[in-house]
Amino acid sequence: MIKIRGSKDSTTALMAYPAFGYPSGAYWRIHVSGVISQNPAVFSMRQRMMIRMLGGVMQATPDQMQGEMFQERIKPFMAEGDHRQPILVTFNGKKYCLKKRTRRNGHFDDSFVIDRDEVDSVATSVGGTPQIKLLISTEDQTNQPVDCVAKLYPTRGISVVSDIDDTIKDSMVIDRRELLVNTFLREFRSVDGMSDVYRQWEANGAGFHYVSSSPWQLFQSLQQMHSIHDFPNGTMHLRNFRLRDQLLKRIILRRKGKASEIKRLMEYMPDRDFILVGDSGEKDPKIYLKMARHFGDRVKGVFIREIAERPLETDLFRKLQASTAAGNCKKFSTAKELAKLSSEIFVQ
Repeated sequence: MIKIRGSKDSTTALMAYPAFGYPSGAYWRIHVSGVISQNPAVFSMRQRMMIRMLGGVMQATPDQMQGEMFQERIKPFMAEGDHRQPILVTFNGKKYCLKKRTRRNGHFDDSFVIDRDEVDSVATSVGGTPQIKLLISTEDQTNQPVDCVAKLYPTRGISVVSDIDDTIKDSMVIDRRELLVNTFLREFRSVDGMSDVYRQWEANGAGFHYVSSSPWQLFQSLQQMHSIHDFPNGTMHLRNFRLRDQLLKRIILRRKGKASEIKRLMEYMPDRDFILVGDSGEKDPKIYLKMARHFGDRVKGVFIREIAERPLETDLFRKLQASTAAGNCKKFSTAKELAKLSSEIFVQ
């Protein structure tokens, strides 16, 4: 019999995701996001049934299901969101109350403005990009406040929008069982050499935004992978997900929302140019084609990692080349190839 361990006690926790800022006249507009979740002391019968069903699909052994990795990975999927909580952001001793409260799933996502001179006077530079420190808390102070770093992107420059699964992380999205096994039972593995390429791009002034169909519940595990493999820090935009009766279907299916998130980023920073990096295994090429057609020359390059089991369609590739600035759409298999192909945009 599989034993599923809940928390020792029912606890509520506040988590802040990486923030970012963009100039807005005499101000910096700071965008913050995060989640307040309640971790149950005991899993419900429905949750236990879902977990057993998941184990069956993965063909996992009882030892794997009771192992520390699975137990830690599954816990965020069992948590419930704390609804309608007001969020406070403290910067340089001043408190700012976000207009939007937490949603039904516990997530918050909003922006506020800070006087530009005040921000510039205390910002520090890390990796060539200025940043500021924020403190995120709830208005009633019932949750432990958490630190948050906001990267400040200049009005003009290049931002990289990067997919995660099968672009910088080996996931095997096209094999549904392997996807689940890689998600819940194995250490996350980065694609060889990709962090080196991204670090070089960062040294040349690029900012990073990781946009993925992976659920937010994997945020901490993904952050750990980024840290271990030395990927550039950046904002992370993952898929909203709540536990429902179709747990497996909702984890496996890559729902819409990625295109709208990229569009929102590009509209939020209207004077910056963008590089889009993805893979041929899912919908990245079609999404990036829409972005290239919508934003024109602001999309300076599209780079698609070709997955052998699902190569990029020739017709779609030609459409991408025709829609990208100077036809700068390239396919690559290895990070070394990407480094060479990107030399037209980034001076190595």
